[in-house]
Amino acid sequence: MTEEKIQKKSFLIVSFFVFLTLVSLFSFAAAENSPGKNEYFAIGTGTIVKGDLVRGKKSAIGNALFKGVENYLVRLLGNQAVVAHFESLALRILPDIDQEIENFHILAEQRTGNRYNVFVKIKINENSMAEKLRKAGIFQTVHQSIKILFMVSETRGPVKVFWWQDVEANPALTPIELALHGVFQERGFNPVNRIMDLPSSDLLPGQFSVNLQPHEAVQWGKLFSADVVVCGQSLILDDKLILNLKAIDVQTGHQICKQSGTQKIPSGNVDSEKILDIMRQCVGRMAVDLCPCILKNINTAPASIHQLDVTLSGISQPRQFQTFSEFLKTHVTGVKSVIPSRISDDSMSATVDFQGDRIKFISLVLHNQDLPFPLHLGRTDTENILFHLE
Repeated sequence: MTEEKIQKKSFLIVSFFVFLTLVSLFSFAAAENSPGKNEYFAIGTGTIVKGDLVRGKKSAIGNALFKGVENYLVRLLGNQAVVAHFESLALRILPDIDQEIENFHILAEQRTGNRYNVFVKIKINENSMAEKLRKAGIFQTVHQSIKILFMVSETRGPVKVFWWQDVEANPALTPIELALHGVFQERGFNPVNRIMDLPSSDLLPGQFSVNLQPHEAVQWGKLFSADVVVCGQSLILDDKLILNLKAIDVQTGHQICKQSGTQKIPSGNVDSEKILDIMRQCVGRMAVDLCPCILKNINTAPASIHQLDVTLSGISQPRQFQTFSEFLKTHVTGVKSVIPSRISDDSMSATVDFQGDRIKFISLVLHNQDLPFPLHLGRTDTENILFHLE
């Protein structure tokens, strides 16, 4: 090996070790300056009144701790969840926010005139905070959106309106529905659009009375693939709006929440826009307790898996059934497996393992935007689910 090559090799080796040393130093510096687990930083400011330095410093520390936990909540929940649950945060979490702080250290402090500034490192008890958020119905909504169907009648004088009286007439959303949709959507729920998502007429049950029983509400909830049905009555009586609501968990069939509210209606000529605004105010106040109650009590356990016998009729070639099978496995939430079982001249059948019941399965198939070809539901005398190619 020539001397030039030896020098070049030595230079590369030395350079490599220098690089490793620098990387280690930078990594150490970064570790020293980065916050540890559960640790957050904040600057707080307090006012010194009548020369009372102790109270000024104490005020600055309190301000820093409050800001630190606020920043933690925004990072944990995200901006959208904070907006959706701001009332619950303000009423249930922020007033006792200092209880979730394990300890803190003042890293720097400075007096400037009549103001005292501190820079603190805060350690938060995340387990305690998570439990507090869960009880307030906030923590569970960070990664999920609950689908909710509103079945609330509206009575004004002798006129009583409820959309499930004649579903296929496609009645427009009533003012109370519009108010409920807006308020619940702002809080992170996913309201069902009953006009756009109307189930097949073959699945619609018979007419129901204005006052729904829990099992009837569940039946409608399954048709619209909802997680929760909120049913009740809206009554305008003289100078008052009276609103009674109850929430039904579709999966369990149990009533999980109940809430009532009133709102005064001003005297004189009140137009429809003002009525809608009054309804929004009433729903908004009720939602402060109702939304956390729903989130806290809804059953989050996965539904049981059922084996469904599914037939696709009217096919002209096996590839159509293969396409349908791939669609079920890829685009229908809850389908675990599709196993072919029978074949005839123009139809093929399969056993489908589905997390849910047959009504939910049919609804998810017929209203799926990725449906590979138009289908309609056929009638059978058995539990077989029969889809016809159109």
